[in-house]
Amino acid sequence: MALSVSNLEMDIAQACNLHCFGCCHYSNYGLKGVVPFSEGREWIAGWSRRVTPRAFGLLGGEPALNPDLLQYIQFAAEVWPEAERTVVSNGMYLHRHENLFSVLKATNTRLEVSIHSHDDPVYTARSQGPIQTLKDLAAAHGVEMTTRDRKTLFHVTYRGYGPTMRPFGDENPRRSWEVCQNKRCTTLWQGRLWKCPPIAFLRLILEQQNLVSAPAWQPYLEYQGVPLTASDAGISRVFAQGEEDICGMCPASLNLIKKINVTDPFKFGNSLPFKIIKGQIPD
Repeated sequence: MALSVSNLEMDIAQACNLHCFGCCHYSNYGLKGVVPFSEGREWIAGWSRRVTPRAFGLLGGEPALNPDLLQYIQFAAEVWPEAERTVVSNGMYLHRHENLFSVLKATNTRLEVSIHSHDDPVYTARSQGPIQTLKDLAAAHGVEMTTRDRKTLFHVTYRGYGPTMRPFGDENPRRSWEVCQNKRCTTLWQGRLWKCPPIAFLRLILEQQNLVSAPAWQPYLEYQGVPLTASDAGISRVFAQGEEDICGMCPASLNLIKKINVTDPFKFGNSLPFKIIKGQIPD
């Protein structure tokens, strides 16, 4: 019998059309690629025999960049019909999927559109029209759609940037876990369950930045997630356990970010194009 667990997420795209500094999925670095349904289907099918999540999210990156989005929505509804299922998107490329709202309605899947900035005029100009159109379509089809303002929900989970990025190493994993905004974001990736997005996609970004051999990252690269062959106790632990040693890679005190620009990759010189709001922890 499958274990009842809380929240499970799956990034079906690493690519994203936005570059939000502080993205815990490292999308601001211009990661490429999507997870083809032929591959992702096997991950979901395998884990559907082991766990039944009360909530399941399809996200990214930007999930609308995956041409197989509708297949994912339909399959998730087949294997986890009782789960609260959500597609999380920035909304700007959902128009690529012609029958999206019919599929959302048929599968009783919710759409959550994230609003990422109120300071970037290019982003505002590009996003306002599509978001309003999505609201109209959702209403017309009877689809539940919510918008979530994420403008103060980004924080940097590492020191430095790009080739200088390093773990925080504050030596207080408990405090890092307490302030963490990803503590309920168990991630399905490469057929395994990972405690959170920053650890799930760590190797991807370190490979991109040629940092896989950096000594500071080695304790965190040793974490390999939970395989499908794990015991029920091992699977339950990834959802229920609080702090672990790997939590020490993230800060024990959050630096929340008020973004200035999310539409272009950041080029860092002597100053950073964002404002750090120190010492604040979101509700």
